Amino acid sequence: MNRLAPIVVALALGAPLADAVPAAPAAPASAHLSAAQQSYLRLAQSAVASAQRRWRDRRLGWYDARLRDRERYPLATIWDIVPLFESLDAIAIAQPTPANRRAVTRFAAGAERYLNRGLRPLPGFSPYPGDRSRDTQTWFDDNGWWGLAFVNAYRATGTRRYLTDAERALRYIAAVGWDPRGGGIWWNTRHPYKAGEALASGALLATLLYEQTRSPFALAQASRFIAWANTSGFSAADGLYAGSSLDPTPIDYIEGPLIYAQAVLCDATGTAAYCTRAEQLKATALDRFGYLLNFSPQYDAIYLQWMLALYARDHDRVLYRLAADNARNAGARASNSEGLYLLSWNGETLPAQYAAPDMLQTQAATTSLFAWLAVYPPPP
Repeated sequence: MNRLAPIVVALALGAPLADAVPAAPAAPASAHLSAAQQSYLRLAQSAVASAQRRWRDRRLGWYDARLRDRERYPLATIWDIVPLFESLDAIAIAQPTPANRRAVTRFAAGAERYLNRGLRPLPGFSPYPGDRSRDTQTWFDDNGWWGLAFVNAYRATGTRRYLTDAERALRYIAAVGWDPRGGGIWWNTRHPYKAGEALASGALLATLLYEQTRSPFALAQASRFIAWANTSGFSAADGLYAGSSLDPTPIDYIEGPLIYAQAVLCDATGTAAYCTRAEQLKATALDRFGYLLNFSPQYDAIYLQWMLALYARDHDRVLYRLAADNARNAGARASNSEGLYLLSWNGETLPAQYAAPDMLQTQAATTSLFAWLAVYPPPP
């Protein structure tokens, strides 16, 4: 999972771009938050403050990937830091104060530094801030997750520029990541295999962009990504989406986005088959992954983020309880002796293949679960 491309950090930001898109949906007023939402909001805000205090690199003006990082290129890659971006988005959606919106705006300015204008045939987001080389190894799921965070930044602030950022990510995935010969989305620009996480993040990004903009391009990408997922990308033996073209084993953070994408497309296009599919997959995923998750926070938090979003649409209280039970487990067990969320949600040291010690990603993933629970009211 090491996606570091050692390129000197460039600080210049691109000029704002304007798109004719609808206004962002109104965020809920903080005065209307339930007691549970307020509690989760406080947890998320405290954890974000800890991340800013402990991982912020004053010398380089951004966040390090690990505490006390002494590497030549210490800054967080997209995969390292995307859960912090989502945490800030969710806090501002839950509590749309000027300060919370400004926090999203400041972070998004830094997030735009990952745009690599040197890539060909068009720009995309490379893993390290300031990458400018055309041969930088770039991940397509990074572009999907980053694009989704920009969509949520738009929801939080109403700033249309962020939809342009999200569309750049989608266009890069569609032009460079999609295999025109056999379909599917590659893991990265070296094309080692077709990756379920790239397919999931790309499909959901296209779907949410269509929901916001009614872009025919976005709908076309969502339709072809999901059509491939439901055929070549599906593990019939498991009843869920394959982890990759090399290993069909389903992974929760692939399933959640693809399930939610089809629920959204059902509403946005009036195609009932998408709703039927989403309901079938939801039941299978709940049975497969269970309720107290313990894969690794950075994966489980993505799954729960989109299952919570599905709860907001279908009002299935099982989905809310799934997220809340895991948040309760994480809140009680995942913090270390310094009060940082660097352990698994059952209180154990994370295996090395999932996370190196002291990673921002680990802290921010648990933070994002609290933050998204602040957005959604519990069932009555």
